[in-house]
Amino acid sequence: MLKRIHAAIAAVALGGAALVALPATAGAATAAGPGDLAVSPSPVVVGSGAGTTATFTYKASDKGAARLVDRDGRAVPLDPGPAGSGAYSATYGFTFRDEPGVWKLEVRAGGGTASKEFQVHWTTDLDFDAAPDVVDQGDHIRLTGALTYRDGDGRQAYDGQRVYIAFKPVGGSSYSRVGSVTTDRHGRFSLRELAAGSGWWRAEFAGASDAEPATSDSDRVDVRTQSSRTRITGFDASPEPVDAGDTLRLRGRVEISGFAGWSGYADRQVRILFKPDGGYQWQYVTSDRTDSDGRFLADVTARTSGWWRAEFVGSGGAAYSASATDYVTVRVPRPTPPPTPKADTRVVQFNAAPEPVRYHRYLTFRGKLQAWDDGWEGYGHQRVSVWFKKAGGSWHYVKTLWTNSTGKFWGKTKASASGYWKVVFAGNGEADRSTSRSDWVRVKR
Repeated sequence: MLKRIHAAIAAVALGGAALVALPATAGAATAAGPGDLAVSPSPVVVGSGAGTTATFTYKASDKGAARLVDRDGRAVPLDPGPAGSGAYSATYGFTFRDEPGVWKLEVRAGGGTASKEFQVHWTTDLDFDAAPDVVDQGDHIRLTGALTYRDGDGRQAYDGQRVYIAFKPVGGSSYSRVGSVTTDRHGRFSLRELAAGSGWWRAEFAGASDAEPATSDSDRVDVRTQSSRTRITGFDASPEPVDAGDTLRLRGRVEISGFAGWSGYADRQVRILFKPDGGYQWQYVTSDRTDSDGRFLADVTARTSGWWRAEFVGSGGAAYSASATDYVTVRVPRPTPPPTPKADTRVVQFNAAPEPVRYHRYLTFRGKLQAWDDGWEGYGHQRVSVWFKKAGGSWHYVKTLWTNSTGKFWGKTKASASGYWKVVFAGNGEADRSTSRSDWVRVKR
């Protein structure tokens, strides 16, 4: 059942007269009693703060008395009116104050009684993500999401509910359920499935006695039959040694294997990582994209001695690879002058449009990078990166844009999934890092 504390419905009569409790019945009218009890709509679905009005009708020789009884036995009186042809009708507006579940319409008229059960449901929401978007055949796909229901206080976690995982292969016409999982106390669920073929995944909730069924958006995963080998050659960090605060140049080449041997792998993202002397973890510093010959080049500011390496995360059917490490000694002059304060920066007017956007249509990014110099001014000829995150997922790099002389930037990419977009300025020797606000864009298929 949905976890929510509701105010008790007082079973008091409208207009000051007490409603006499109706005797329990087996659910059928006597010969002279009411009949043809009906509820419309059935089930009653409450999905917004405005609530849902239901109509209750029955036939009887006289108006009699009618009431609604919720699953906990609390009663609400009705005031029926003539509806023609010996029928009577009454309405009641259900809101989030009313308990969901099994209710009864009870009528006493013409010397007899009758009752009819009906369901009161609240709407549910089912978020879902299948990751990674591209996976090698035989690896695992992580399927995650959250089931919530809507009540007067917003969205609430729906725990202890069975959620089915369904799959439709590329070229298929329908979804088939391949597994199920139960939501935890936060309404979340997680499952791993073997990557056998490309297709669409989604989550399905069959509903409950007090909640509507729900189906998530579909999420496509492409399965690669085999990954090509890659390698990073000629990686070098120079000069070595280098003075603190000077520029350190990192270069190398990404190569991919093929029928003709190894060749440069063009237009691929390369991450530059650093581990300080005495440290234990590699830290991301910057990134670059390979040119037509697979070469990359990145300049960073030397701050402390340590190891450098380049990393290709793998994409487009190509496997992960990393370079050899290169140790660089950074000389720190004595005494060390105080560091020059960096200028504050900000990303303003960022927008990803249109919203919503159709699948595989172009999504356009616009915004402006500013730096503080006795006032906010456009920061021109700077590189900013575009990042994307699905709901419940993590941020990943998409592409790099450059600001013009006034600090404005513009770019576009094809939309493939709903999620958040943002722009990041990594900072440099004279200006600090800054990040735009995130902008949600829904992708329609």
